[in-house]
Amino acid sequence: MSKISRKPAFWLLLVLAAAFLIRLAHWLAVGQQPFFAQLVMDSWEYDRWALQIAGGNWLGSEVFFQAPLYPYLLAVLYALFGHHLTLVYLLQIAAAVAGCYALYRAAGLMLGRAHGLLAAGLAAIYGVFIFYDVQVLKESLAVTLVSFLLWALASARASGRDRTWFRAGLLCGLIALLRENMLIVVPFLCLLTLGRNGRRLAWLRRSGALLAGTVIILLPVAVRNGVVGGVFLPTTFQAGTNFYIGNNPAANGTYQPIVPGKQMPEFERKGPVRIAEMETGHKLTPSQVSRFWMRKGLDWAGHHPGAFLKLQVRKFLLFWAWVEWPDAVDYYYVKDMSPVLGLPLLEFGTVFLLALAGLWLARRRLSSLLPILVFTPAWMAATVIFFLFSRYRLPAVPPLLVLASIPVVAALERLKKKRDILAFGLLAALAAAYVAPHLMSPEPRRDLVEYNLAVIFEKMGRDNEAEAHYRKALEANSRDFLSCLNLGNIASRRGDLKAAVTWFEKAAAIEPESDGVYTNLGSVYISLGDLDGASGFLDKALMINPQNVEALHNKSVLFAIRGRFAEAKELNRQVLDISPGWEPALHLRAKIDKAIAQSINVIK
Repeated sequence: MSKISRKPAFWLLLVLAAAFLIRLAHWLAVGQQPFFAQLVMDSWEYDRWALQIAGGNWLGSEVFFQAPLYPYLLAVLYALFGHHLTLVYLLQIAAAVAGCYALYRAAGLMLGRAHGLLAAGLAAIYGVFIFYDVQVLKESLAVTLVSFLLWALASARASGRDRTWFRAGLLCGLIALLRENMLIVVPFLCLLTLGRNGRRLAWLRRSGALLAGTVIILLPVAVRNGVVGGVFLPTTFQAGTNFYIGNNPAANGTYQPIVPGKQMPEFERKGPVRIAEMETGHKLTPSQVSRFWMRKGLDWAGHHPGAFLKLQVRKFLLFWAWVEWPDAVDYYYVKDMSPVLGLPLLEFGTVFLLALAGLWLARRRLSSLLPILVFTPAWMAATVIFFLFSRYRLPAVPPLLVLASIPVVAALERLKKKRDILAFGLLAALAAAYVAPHLMSPEPRRDLVEYNLAVIFEKMGRDNEAEAHYRKALEANSRDFLSCLNLGNIASRRGDLKAAVTWFEKAAAIEPESDGVYTNLGSVYISLGDLDGASGFLDKALMINPQNVEALHNKSVLFAIRGRFAEAKELNRQVLDISPGWEPALHLRAKIDKAIAQSINVIK
């Protein structure tokens, strides 16, 4: 009997304490730095949404565009304790430690206590887990819930009781409210309810319990969406849009915005809706918007099956790639910032190699690993069919860690029983698997890092620093459209209109289908007094997007300057129909009404 089996409580406490202290040290190192104290992209959007909810808007007014569980949890924290990111990070760290414990229990049930301790230990030192545990993103909570789901599934298979399957279903529902693609995974998990005796009634009862638990969690969201939006969606209406983003003639496997330059969270919702309604010629419900984009993606796949299959292979390889490619905060940039992440922690490449070895070693007892063997490929398929960043594969890592524990335990047991060449060979192989990913040393995505730093400084009103970072982003990527656009905005605010025009023209050359850049050019040309030039640019913007509020507003200003008050008032009315209560439009309406009244008085 090994020391691990004799003193499990001691070793478990040691693992959990290490998991907590490592994450706490990482938070202390980066907590006051940009991306952690000042948020950007999805983190900023979750924080903004949570503050809105905590401010009293608990029901909301539209069908959910993003999965709601995480922002609502943040809102509860903010409502109870105030807006403190420190509390968010500390609670996520605590939840991550709980996830390590759940993984210990899951692996223990499937393989044994030693494997549970090793799986929990690997989770404690997995660098990417630590990275996301200290971010305002739902990935940390998703990993924790998946670890608890594996525990619940292993318990359900061991006991066969309906209530344990029901608990697993509850966890499935919670995960679906973090990651909508979990809804694709749930039917596959029903396969786990099949018993050895093959009785159909027992299978139906267990599957029903699993599905009932899932539905109970999703039902309040469906009812809420029906009340505020008239559509009883259990989560969000993004499935069709996300499918098209990942499956179209220009798709490369990762996120590419449908509307150029509109990859900021506050714009991602409106663009696909507007285009779908323009192409169909009428207003669409959220479900209809999703179906529109789903059909568009399926039509492309059906007419180009070879390209579609090639794209799926590319996404499959991206899913298993050893590099962590970012969409907001760069893992490799933060590794340079944090002494903790700078340590030789466990990387995905090592987990991949150890999991493959574990799968081979456990080939004669795969039945005990069925929760892993069903969940992992189902999650991969439910991710690959859309588009992905490396963080989207994170829920597949806990089951891989269970598999990764198998060769480690095998090597340790062999070493204890027989200190022979094979034992030391196994240890050498494990060491090689651990070291191999660290030899890659990927560089941070400098264009992404510098752009997001610039966004943070611009939101803080520190334009000089923002400008410096935008320029660095362009040094790394000369075709960075948003950096050009934002440099034009900074120049415009400073009154350097010629520089603004130069930057906007560069942006237009990069993304000629962006309505926003033509709107900005129209505004600058109005300020320069070139009304004909301004009119041309604003017409271009409205040709691309007839509902561009700023373009309509600027066109209204243009008509007012030219004394065409009736036309100015009509456009102003359109603006206020689209954006009721928008201050610039209300201010302009008052000016137009005053000008019309004065002209009538003069005529009288």
